[in-house]
Amino acid sequence: MATLTAEESLNYLYSLIPKGIKLGLKNISAVLNELGNPQLNTPSIHIAGTNGKGSTAAFCESILRNAGYKVGLYTSPHLNHFGERIQINRIPLSESEVIQLVAKVKNVVENLKIPITFFEFGTAMAFLHFAEQETDVNIIEVGMGGRLDATSLCKGDITIITSIAKDHTSYLGNKIEEITFEKASVIKEGGTVFAVEGSKKVHEVIKKISDQKSANAQFLGEHFVVEKTQGKSSSLLITYRNHDVCLKNLELSLAGGFQASNAALALSACLHHASKTGKEISEQSIRKGLKNTSWAGRMEVISLRPTILLDIAHNPAAVKEMAKSIQKLFSYTRVIVIFGIMKDKPSDEIFKKLTSFADHFILVRPNQ
Repeated sequence: MATLTAEESLNYLYSLIPKGIKLGLKNISAVLNELGNPQLNTPSIHIAGTNGKGSTAAFCESILRNAGYKVGLYTSPHLNHFGERIQINRIPLSESEVIQLVAKVKNVVENLKIPITFFEFGTAMAFLHFAEQETDVNIIEVGMGGRLDATSLCKGDITIITSIAKDHTSYLGNKIEEITFEKASVIKEGGTVFAVEGSKKVHEVIKKISDQKSANAQFLGEHFVVEKTQGKSSSLLITYRNHDVCLKNLELSLAGGFQASNAALALSACLHHASKTGKEISEQSIRKGLKNTSWAGRMEVISLRPTILLDIAHNPAAVKEMAKSIQKLFSYTRVIVIFGIMKDKPSDEIFKKLTSFADHFILVRPNQ
């Protein structure tokens, strides 16, 4: 069989998108088994939640990389090119690596005659790449939900659950308890989960699943705390405390007050991972890691004259936090919002949140 070019490899990958989203582990399990179960080679920090998963993953990656770990990072979606989804020490897949990985996974899929989705195929590529490159630890972001998400097959007993809100309700349910159940089900037997405070209902579901799996649930605000301490610079400064550590004036590079919680979750998970591996993370690594974390499209300022901000908030809870942060961080007389949204999102509710601070809208149609 002739080797595919980079363009042909990506065209093959994107041809899988019309197959849609099919939650379930049977097909991806068979493919990974045929590949030698590469997902079991390396311990992972698994991140579920509605909002903040990507930023939290970026914080984890940066802290651990600065501490000397070789870190695999799997996130979605990508913004510019597919290789962004699969990175090692923040270096995305190269063109040649995409070609090689697509060929290997495609060969297995076709031999097994198994229908596979775009996300499942990408997940198999990530696990295979990380195993071949012998990463020390992988940061794995859940695609959707968690319980039946392809990433849930990763090895590792550390889970992070970021803020939970209504999103993808046609797949995950309309009630916050149902959504939390799907996301918290990635908690591993006997593992440790670091979770946001959340509502009483969210807290109860996470605690119940943790107890059922004999996992140790650590909640922000209860077992570890973070305080925002705005300093002289425009950057967000935080103080982080748990039962062992107190770190003051940690500088975050990512804008938005909500990043304090994401950073605290990430730091807690990284410190726990280090304690399990016996490799200490220095305070310098933590400070440098948090200060230098980058994550495109999240309150990203790309121009100052005029101020142009990019953000991918795509559900009411995320838009509300974005609006709150913009009003607090920026001085302005007029706000123009260029806005595109997918048809499965609650556009009316999102518009309502945006009109609290926007003066003018330019509506665009996103690529489907």
